[in-house]
Amino acid sequence: MAKNSLINGSIWEQYSQKVQDRMNNPRYMGEITEEEAKARGGKLVVADFGAESCGDAVRLYWLIDPKTDRILDAKFKSFGCGTAIASSDTMAELCIGKTVDQAVKITNLDVEHAMRDTPDEPAVPPQKMHCSVMAYDVIKQAAANYKGVDPAHFEDEIIVCDCARVSLGTIKEVIRLNDLHTVEEITQYTKAGAFCKSCVRPGGHEEKDYYLVDILKQTREEMERERLQAQAEASAATSAKAGAEMSFEQLNLIGKFKAVEGVLD
Repeated sequence: MAKNSLINGSIWEQYSQKVQDRMNNPRYMGEITEEEAKARGGKLVVADFGAESCGDAVRLYWLIDPKTDRILDAKFKSFGCGTAIASSDTMAELCIGKTVDQAVKITNLDVEHAMRDTPDEPAVPPQKMHCSVMAYDVIKQAAANYKGVDPAHFEDEIIVCDCARVSLGTIKEVIRLNDLHTVEEITQYTKAGAFCKSCVRPGGHEEKDYYLVDILKQTREEMERERLQAQAEASAATSAKAGAEMSFEQLNLIGKFKAVEGVLD
């Protein structure tokens, strides 16, 4: 049965040809056994990660040269939709040949860009972007297993937008530096909220601890308080300067007392 008879053909048009190819013919699906790792002189690392939002799960196998920390081979098993399979397959390919420290820097955006047919056309529809996030998270888990640390070790800040891996600190900084006033501007500058949109406001694909609408409101309020404080300090400094320029005879009793104190000090 043709795929257009199963679902509307326009849906398939939102997936790149690379994604469709990897859905049907993944190149790195499988597993690496302890026996194989030993025969090839490498260390086997196995990591699991599941996405609560959609119920998908992925298992990643790394074969690592312990002398160089370089990933000699990578395989995966995926329990999820076709997009999860395509993302995991691409992720495994991106890992091969990199050191563990290099691999952990692979983001979900790197995975999504690698699946594009052309640089300017997204590989998957926005609501499926979270599948590439799962591929990113399992890399962190594998690196953590290899190094004996917690996966949080690889996160510098609180992540607000999982799809674009944009942190709370980055969003606040961009709002301040560029004097942003709308969520659309935040998305334009950072890509946060451009995909599944769960981080934009409550009620999206999944529940979040931080939302762009709230971050924008709070940051703008902080900026306004800081502006008013700076104005007040500037006004006080101007008044103090004007007072200092007055002659001793022009000062009132309190002013003369403070002037004498200043001289004594």
